[in-house]
Amino acid sequence: MNLPEHIRKFPYVLAPLAGYTDHAFRLICREYGASLTYTEMVSEYTIATPRLKPRMVKITHFTEAERPVGIQLFGNRPEMFHDAAKACEEMGFDLIDINFGCPVRRVAGSGSGSSLLLDLPLAAKIVENTVRAVKIPVSIKIRSGWDSEKQVFLDFNKMAEDYGVSIITLHPRTRAQMFKGRSNWEHIRILKQKSKLFVIGNGDVTSRDEALRMQKETGCDAVMIGRAAIGNPFLFKQIAEPGYEPTVRERLQTAKRHFELLYSFKEMHGLFEARKYFNKYIKGFDRAADLRKKLMTIEDREEIIKVLDSLPEMQEPIK
Repeated sequence: MNLPEHIRKFPYVLAPLAGYTDHAFRLICREYGASLTYTEMVSEYTIATPRLKPRMVKITHFTEAERPVGIQLFGNRPEMFHDAAKACEEMGFDLIDINFGCPVRRVAGSGSGSSLLLDLPLAAKIVENTVRAVKIPVSIKIRSGWDSEKQVFLDFNKMAEDYGVSIITLHPRTRAQMFKGRSNWEHIRILKQKSKLFVIGNGDVTSRDEALRMQKETGCDAVMIGRAAIGNPFLFKQIAEPGYEPTVRERLQTAKRHFELLYSFKEMHGLFEARKYFNKYIKGFDRAADLRKKLMTIEDREEIIKVLDSLPEMQEPIK
């Protein structure tokens, strides 16, 4: 598969999201049109260490229906990235993404994620070892820089070009910004002008109009959609089909399908995990708050399905 050309056919992809982009969520988003999805972030050490890989089964599991699917790695040990990349290719992933952007203290504070924006030579060794280990495409996900004084996205792009990376994703905030303020889409535009790579823009895309505007204003090759898709996989179909809006019934039935996928794979843990999705799916209609409150307390699979199926047929789109 020529992955960039596949994405160009519908240039809207699902972001890797810690705690969310598991098999169930990825599959739902693919069914609604996302052209590429990723696993949650996983450490290179865990993937490279055979005795630890069983811990990652629920993160790394995917099905043919999800393809193309990438795995996102983080860490700071180049030799581990070599071994982890080989393991990822053997598992059948279509893409390996290296995270140089995560700003959270648990990751950046350990010398991984966005902290590597301060160490281009080490990042280069990680990329070199990863690309050298596999035949599948390798991508990197970065932020603009560490802070306003250290804007390094063009330096990382040049490094990625030199070492054989295929795709670069830019979230145009600095690590210092965390998730505050507006992302600077101008950085995506500059990157697209300068880069030889397939450029994906990321940041503050929460609607169809914003997705289209990012692509128009920056010229990026594809747009990455993150938290806006949680409980709202319909966004991908809204982009593809102007005027489409999910009915209340479609929203509830998709919530049910998502729940059943979670439960079949994670059992009771999946039941409890579904609650964070119910809060997103179930809104915008009379009694939505009461229904959410009820679903937060049920601990029986059949009862949850019964509740979701028992509502009257409501076909009007959500306002």
